[in-house]
Amino acid sequence: MKRLEELDAFLITNDELRATIEAIGWRDFIAEIQKGFEQTALGYSVTPPKVYVNTDVSDMRCMPSYLPKYNPRYCGVKIVCVAPENAKIGVPTVLGEYLLRDAETQHLLAVLQAEEMTAFRTGAATGVATDALARRDCETLGLVGAGKQSYYQAKAILTVRPSIEQIKLVDLVPERAQAFKARHQQEFGVEIAVVDLEAAVDTDILTTVTPATEPFVFTEQLHPGMHLNGVGADAKSKIEFAPEVLRQARIVVDDLAQCIHSGEVYQGLEQGIITEQDLIPLGDVLLQRQAGRTSAEDVTFFKSTGVAFQDLITAILVFERLMA
Repeated sequence: MKRLEELDAFLITNDELRATIEAIGWRDFIAEIQKGFEQTALGYSVTPPKVYVNTDVSDMRCMPSYLPKYNPRYCGVKIVCVAPENAKIGVPTVLGEYLLRDAETQHLLAVLQAEEMTAFRTGAATGVATDALARRDCETLGLVGAGKQSYYQAKAILTVRPSIEQIKLVDLVPERAQAFKARHQQEFGVEIAVVDLEAAVDTDILTTVTPATEPFVFTEQLHPGMHLNGVGADAKSKIEFAPEVLRQARIVVDDLAQCIHSGEVYQGLEQGIITEQDLIPLGDVLLQRQAGRTSAEDVTFFKSTGVAFQDLITAILVFERLMA
C-alpha cells in the first residue's frame, strides 16, 4: 500500500484489493455485503441513488454512501465509468476510483482503484441474493456471458450453493467461452460445459452478465423452481429477460429507486406488465419482513444494479485489513 504524500492518504491498487478480498474469503465477504442490505432495510444507510453522466459512447456514475451502524468512522464515494467500446482496443470496459474518507473530519484516507472492487462486490451481491432465493438442492448453474464479471458471479454462487455440479456457459464468441473454461474449471472444481443458449437457460440457477439491448430469455424457457439473476442490464436501454418473465416470477431487487430505471424492471413497469408493488427489496427478504421464495416451485428473479454501500463496505474491509 503506497502512501500519497501530497494527499496524506494511501493508494490501494486493484492487485492489493484482489489479494485482500481473497484472503478474507468469499464466504466472509458475502456475509459483510449482506449486512449492508440489512442495514439499508432497517433505515440505517445514507446511500442516494447513483448519478449518471452519459456521453455518446460511455457513462460516468457517482456513488456515495455512509453506513453509520455498520462502521461510523468512514464514508466514501466511487466514481465508476463504463465504456463498452474499450473492449475493441483491449482496455477495460469498467474503470473507476474510490475515495474513502474519515466521516468526522472528511480527511481523505485512501484512494482505491475500483475495477476489482466493482467486480468483487457485484459478485458478492449475487451471492447474497442466490443464498436467500435459490433452492438448496440446485445442481446446475447457467452463465450467459463469459466476460470478466462472470468469474466473480460463479465464485460467489458456488460459495453459497456448493451443491452445484456443473456450469453451463454460453457467449456470443465461443472462443471466449472456451478460454473461460480453460482458465477456471480446475479452480471452480466443477465441470464447465460450453453450450448453446437454450442449454444454458435450462438450469437451476441462471445468471446473465451481458450488455444486451434485446431480450434473450423468454417465459417459455422457464421451469418451476428456477432462480434467475439479472446482472447485465443496469440501464434503461439494456435488457436480458423479456419483461413477461417478471410476471411469472417473484421479483427481488437490490435497490428500489435504481431498479425502476433499469433493464427488465424499467421496461416491465413501462409496459404495465408489473407494478412497483411487485418489487421486493432484498433487505426485507433477509430480515424476513417479506417472503422471497415461498415454495420449491417458485421462479425467483433478482435484479442487480449495484448499490454504493457495497463499495463502501469493500473499501472499509480492505483498508482496515491492510492497516492492521
